[in-house]
Amino acid sequence: MTLLIAGWIAIDDIETPFTKVTGMLGGSATPAALAAALFTDVRLLAAIGDDFPRAELEKFAGRPIDLAGVRVERGTTSRWGGRYSYDMNSRETVYTDIGVNEGWQPRLPAGWEGSETAILAALYPALQLELMAALHSPLATLVDTIKFYIDNVPEGVHEAMRKADFVSINEIEARELAGTPSVAKAARAIVAAGTHTAIVKLGEYGALCASRDGDYFVAPGYPLENVVDPTGAGDAFAGAFLGYIDSVRSISPSHIRRAMVYGSTVASFQVEGIGPERLLRLTRREVEERFREFRALTHYDTGE
Repeated sequence: MTLLIAGWIAIDDIETPFTKVTGMLGGSATPAALAAALFTDVRLLAAIGDDFPRAELEKFAGRPIDLAGVRVERGTTSRWGGRYSYDMNSRETVYTDIGVNEGWQPRLPAGWEGSETAILAALYPALQLELMAALHSPLATLVDTIKFYIDNVPEGVHEAMRKADFVSINEIEARELAGTPSVAKAARAIVAAGTHTAIVKLGEYGALCASRDGDYFVAPGYPLENVVDPTGAGDAFAGAFLGYIDSVRSISPSHIRRAMVYGSTVASFQVEGIGPERLLRLTRREVEERFREFRALTHYDTGE
């Protein structure tokens, strides 16, 4: 069982109405890898600058995360700054410094072509397509994207999604991509374009998915009373989702549904701390306890 995760490792500056931090370990690949490692072995493919604090990289230690694909490039590490509104759902990007990811050309270390599953986080679509083409018959691939790529290289986004087994996208991006205000209709449109399953992330309300076989499922968000930082919740969802799929080696409708709930479960832990700090302390036992709570929260007797 091996899950390849390709994306950004970055340094984040985060401001919410309740706290402000600078120099936090971030990037799409970070929460995805930490979440997936709760379920399976992870291979991390990313670029960092020669200014990246080594102590931050050491935070991945002690987990089944292979860092052989993390390359140190000359230049500055990618950085992102964001500011959240009071409801913690909407945010403003204060700045984005692409850094070494501007010219990064990801290359798989020897043997990684046999990775059984892969998450290709929000990268240029051409890079996502190259990495999918380099893999030898994977069980499942998942691509994510961001508004920047939808606006600037829409055809590339569509092509990468058609090639992938799973598409993970937030509700705003799904509506824009499909040209409809309905997230349910948008998910079905993405599936009709070629992917096996489209996952639309709904923030604190959970996520929904539509599959080629006609299955439609909604996983609720866990009802947290204290949200500290929503950054990386969608990436943690994707990591846990495909990490579970990799561990059971199945994309059956029942396993996809369980993977959706595991995704929501781990994402709920991600938002309980600043950046990845909560995932760095998270155990599989805690995940399973909250997974069971999800079942209790959503179970009801039909009375029949």
